[in-house]
Amino acid sequence: MRAFSHSKAAALKSVSRYDNPFGPARVGLLVVGGFVGAFVAWGVLAPLSGAAVADGSLQAEGRRRTVQHPYGGVVQKLEVREGDRVTEGQVLLTLSDTDPRAKLDVLKAEWSARKAEEARLISERDGGSPDFDPAISGPAGAQAISNEMAIMKARSRQHETSLGMLKQKRAQLSEQIRGTNSQIEGLDRQAALLKDEMDSIRKLLDNGLAPRTRMLTLERDLARTQADKGAKVADLARIQEQIGETELEITRQERTRITEITDQLRTAQSRIAEIQPKLDAASDVLARTRVTAPASGSVVSLAVYTEGGVIQPGAKLLDIVPDGSPLIVEARLHLADVGEVKPGQTADVRLTGFTRAERPQITGQVMTVSADSLQDERSGGGYYSIQVKLNANDVSKAKVRLHSGMPAQVVMETRPRTMADYLVSPLVDEVSGAFRER
Repeated sequence: MRAFSHSKAAALKSVSRYDNPFGPARVGLLVVGGFVGAFVAWGVLAPLSGAAVADGSLQAEGRRRTVQHPYGGVVQKLEVREGDRVTEGQVLLTLSDTDPRAKLDVLKAEWSARKAEEARLISERDGGSPDFDPAISGPAGAQAISNEMAIMKARSRQHETSLGMLKQKRAQLSEQIRGTNSQIEGLDRQAALLKDEMDSIRKLLDNGLAPRTRMLTLERDLARTQADKGAKVADLARIQEQIGETELEITRQERTRITEITDQLRTAQSRIAEIQPKLDAASDVLARTRVTAPASGSVVSLAVYTEGGVIQPGAKLLDIVPDGSPLIVEARLHLADVGEVKPGQTADVRLTGFTRAERPQITGQVMTVSADSLQDERSGGGYYSIQVKLNANDVSKAKVRLHSGMPAQVVMETRPRTMADYLVSPLVDEVSGAFRER
């Protein structure tokens, strides 16, 4: 009986163990609940590191030196190729100088003519030989000097002839004055003799020793002599007046000549002032037909490929990456990440142009973040430009050669956020915005 009871209890226990449908479910729920609870706790409490990613490329910190041409022209000779290393002042390409040289020659010929004219006019005004500017050179300059010397000689002869005639007239009048003065002196002596004779005759006449007619003759001769002297004195005044007029004419001609020379000099100098800027500009155009390197470095982004091609004014010809310039990363940051990135922040730089096995481990530091957003000209999308300075020690340890233009990706750690924050924040933003809409 006791054995039967024991077997019955065992049977009931076996049935309760295998036939109760709620036992395994309860265990499963507990396990799932535990996992869910752990996940929720992890999502709420465990922080996840965030990152802002910006794509860009390596650039020289000193920036590329872009070579442009302000005037344009026809490429005559291309001296460099992409990647060539050049030194400062080295000729990169040569443009055709036919048209610039022709324009310069025309302006230089006119400038030489006006400068030679200026020197000749100054010489005529001040006296002496012309002091021609040494810059008046070449065939055109020599011709200009020759022309001005010929003009100077002709004008000098004409001036001397005109003055010579007046001076000769003045000399003749002066000679007439001397002759007239001599005649007046002769008449004075003759009058004195007549007076002496009259005194003698008057004494004889008083004693009745001389006829009255003799006295009358002497008086008549004296009157005639005095009349002749008066005429000569009048002639002398007239001649002196003519000399004064001649002197005035000489002075007038000299003054007129100086005035004309001054006016011509002013015109010549005004023309020189007009030509000089044009001459300087033409000289600059000719000089720029030889395009030289502004700095020593490597040629990149060459935009000129064929000789005989035409380049437009202001067109970019090539860039030069200066030697010795440290490399930085210039990258484009998404608009949404600008609040997470600031100068001084540490960044990881990934050189995506290398395989993972070759890629060096390089860190950097954010140098600048653009003050305003920029717009991509092709896509129209917005971005912020950032510059990241590479760690010098990491660069020196790199087993690969870095150069400007290499693609790079910058990863910057942002503030940590939980999984719940990632999931709930968009919903909260949407709800907050919805309640504010009208």
